[in-house]
Amino acid sequence: MNHPLRNLAARKQVLIAELQLQRMQLALHAGDLRQALRPAGLIGSAVARPAAAVALVNSIAPLLGLHRIARLVRLGAIVVAAYRVARVLRTRDRGSE
Repeated sequence: MNHPLRNLAARKQVLIAELQLQRMQLALHAGDLRQALRPAGLIGSAVARPAAAVALVNSIAPLLGLHRIARLVRLGAIVVAAYRVARVLRTRDRGSE
């Protein structure tokens, strides 16, 4: 009877340790995200923007998964392309009037 209780206590300790590890990883990723979104200086902004985007993806990827991130980026690119096409078509329509 004592053996199952020891197994249960050991399992509980493992789960607590895993939870603490996940919390530390989340805090680390949140810190990386804060650093990536911190405004850059005027001189380094051309370098900081792509670096911020890479850091943002690197921070979010472990949480959501690389396949999901790739899908979201692909969807975002399609939306931006559709918006640009619509904007060009609207300006052409206004110019012809």
